[in-house]
Amino acid sequence: MKLGEYVKYDAIGLAELVEKGEITPDELATLAQEAAKKVNDKLNAIVSIFDEPYQEEAIEGAKFRGVPTFMKDLGASVIGITQESGSRLTAGLVSPLTTNFAQNVLNSGFQLIGRSACPEFGLTLTTESVSHGITRNPWNTDHIAGGSSGGSAALVASGVVPLAHSNDGGGSTRIPASCCGNLGLKTSRGRVSLGPIMNDVSSPLIAEGCNSRTVRDTAAFLDAVSKPAAGEGVMNSFIQESFLAGLEKAPETYSIAVSFDDWGSGPLESGIRDELERIAQSLREKGHKVEEATPTAVQADYFDAFKVLWYSLAHFVVHSVAPMTNRTPDSSTLESITLKMVREGEKVTGFDVNQTMALSNQMSREFGEFFHNWDLLLTPTFIKGTPKVGGSITLNSDVSLEQWFDEASSLIPGTPIANMTGLPAISVPCAIGPGGLPLGMHFFAAMGNERVLIDIARQLEESEPWINRTPSVYAV
Repeated sequence: MKLGEYVKYDAIGLAELVEKGEITPDELATLAQEAAKKVNDKLNAIVSIFDEPYQEEAIEGAKFRGVPTFMKDLGASVIGITQESGSRLTAGLVSPLTTNFAQNVLNSGFQLIGRSACPEFGLTLTTESVSHGITRNPWNTDHIAGGSSGGSAALVASGVVPLAHSNDGGGSTRIPASCCGNLGLKTSRGRVSLGPIMNDVSSPLIAEGCNSRTVRDTAAFLDAVSKPAAGEGVMNSFIQESFLAGLEKAPETYSIAVSFDDWGSGPLESGIRDELERIAQSLREKGHKVEEATPTAVQADYFDAFKVLWYSLAHFVVHSVAPMTNRTPDSSTLESITLKMVREGEKVTGFDVNQTMALSNQMSREFGEFFHNWDLLLTPTFIKGTPKVGGSITLNSDVSLEQWFDEASSLIPGTPIANMTGLPAISVPCAIGPGGLPLGMHFFAAMGNERVLIDIARQLEESEPWINRTPSVYAV
């Protein structure tokens, strides 16, 4: 197989070739490495490529046998593999364990060929760091690839691998998916195990996932990782279903609320509003009921509550890993905005956290009522154009923490709501944003309703196809 053929396959397609004996996992790994060499000098999306791909014996029925992928350098980990989280504080740190999620990825047949870049501890929406440099958007290298899973998103978009690991604490799967033209699904709280170190009580914002180019890959990946582990702190009571098998059923029609509201962050840019209207009309033409509506749960001040959890998370993570590194968290090991977050997080009280979780509960209940009347809520992933690199939303900018937060949140006012409430949400790369860059359409669904998100994404994949769009930095 030549590289020009390799990039035409999604992950399931490559695994099917392996199953038929038409190609070997070693040959696929070599092709992925060749693709990486072609693009990474321009993108800087890779932290490291392993000397030998890491893989384990796949379980029976594994859908991704032999498919090469990258693990994000943050979150899910594999024992013995370095994980530096985009920070000088954790340079050289080796994971002491394999997380449940990573084990499920390995069980499904993937071979890990390297680590993808992220910002320091995943704390911002652009993948730029002092330790690794700037990860660039393959569609236009003057622009961000998104964050915090920007490395994975850029590698998928540029054809290096068909699917790569991402995770999401405020939009970190969906934001880079929008920037780079991929699918990015944030799952319902409790759907995918965060164990053994975290669970959905201790880490309510976080969801592990992937960036991919096809709906069926995302569906099959969700099948592979939706497995609760022993000793979970919450009970997974979701309906046991195959999301991939669900794609064999006829598409359904839905009641879709489309929100043109700025959600307290300033108006939608005109071109983005036009694309939102265009996609809404396209859905109407497919038979869906699409009307303008905004949930009452969307409050301009919810970002104040989100800050409490975000800054306390920064404080907790930094002071949890520091003892493992024999380094002091200070300006020599942390970026300026990270250090300011850590200091603010130190001030957060138990009362602050409980008050924030009370608001989270209120918002979740209000969304629950909203989804009695609607199947889906549609917004754009970004309400402004994809920013250029080197701006003030990096973690090493010289702005105040307040200004950093305001500028970052003004771009993506909707994505953190899914993390606050635990709702599932998906960014679908069916629109074109300012400057001809990709733009995701962002759908929310009721708790546990990933099936509906995957179905609407499948319908848009057919009516607004993106698979043949390729960026200027591409593997062939």
